[in-house]
Amino acid sequence: MAATILAYSDKMFTPSESFIHRSYRAFDQLSPLFIGHELRGPAPEGVRALELGPLHGFGGEAGFKQFGWVSEKLKARLLAEKPIAIHAHFGKSGAYALPLARALNLPLVVTYYGGDATKTQNTANNFVRVYNRRRAALWREASLILPCSDFIRRELAAKGAPRDKMVVHYNSADPDRFSPGEKQNILLFAGRWTEKKGIGTLIKALARLGPRLQNWRVRLLGDGELKAPLLQQLEVANVKVELPGWIPADEMPKHFAESTIVCVPSERARSGDAEGLPLVCVEAMLSNCALVATKHAGIPECVEDGKTGYLVDERDDDALADRIGRMLDDPEGTRRMGEAGRALALERFNLLTLSRRLQDHLLRVAQAKQTKQ
Repeated sequence: MAATILAYSDKMFTPSESFIHRSYRAFDQLSPLFIGHELRGPAPEGVRALELGPLHGFGGEAGFKQFGWVSEKLKARLLAEKPIAIHAHFGKSGAYALPLARALNLPLVVTYYGGDATKTQNTANNFVRVYNRRRAALWREASLILPCSDFIRRELAAKGAPRDKMVVHYNSADPDRFSPGEKQNILLFAGRWTEKKGIGTLIKALARLGPRLQNWRVRLLGDGELKAPLLQQLEVANVKVELPGWIPADEMPKHFAESTIVCVPSERARSGDAEGLPLVCVEAMLSNCALVATKHAGIPECVEDGKTGYLVDERDDDALADRIGRMLDDPEGTRRMGEAGRALALERFNLLTLSRRLQDHLLRVAQAKQTKQ
């Protein structure tokens, strides 16, 4: 029978964060029980989840989060599962899980994904915010810290996270879900229309390309606060685009399967917010898409310039337009880039491989904890 690990995600099953529950896909020795305070979506079939709110005592959820009060009812309920470790997703959830790890005497593993390691509000000294005031204790007491890219590892180390506790554990995607399809002349962007995603730079690049896009369909997925003004720029430039809006995770494979080029123009936002390693890169590579992206965060750890795609500096719309143009003019070379990207993703960012590796990490820290007791 598989042993239980507590998977702490305070807002459970958020539609845009399906990568969290998928990370346990290849587990065969451990079974995750998701714990948190809010169900943002239904639990996937076969996935167990427990809302913590009804189990709190004095002070309720605020007492638990702000002061780390763990009621006897909550402690008994979780101990009944006989967990061997806690795995928290995002730094903030790690801070909330820290008192639980102490109360249950369990090793704590924390995965960092991007903004939780880079946003100024998360890296500043701020006693008011729970994460900020527990950050040093979290890093000191956690058994293992898993940054999703070497970029995030460096960001954390620069702020004082212990280097000897960090192991890069890349974001990954399932090759059973993302595979090549019948390619069409589709140039795809998939992401929120926000500063960090670099959609403004892409719009400027598309306007530069103008008539060169006439034999291509430009498909821009997602929504966000920048959408309305950026669409006006496209209209002025007479660039026609497809705008399907927000797409559920389960529908994304078909968009990648038929696209030939995927644009990932991410950049660091004024808030300090940066990507970890955008999952869209891995999903596109598994789908035989050639990537044109920026030298941002963990993207260069995934996209090999000139081999699986092209890399340009952040906010450089001129260079971005140039590289897209090269892809449009060289369909055979673009096809080869897509094929090389899939081979690389299967080797380095395969969900099945990395899920098994995650299980090994959790088993290792659990065994180390038991040995000390």
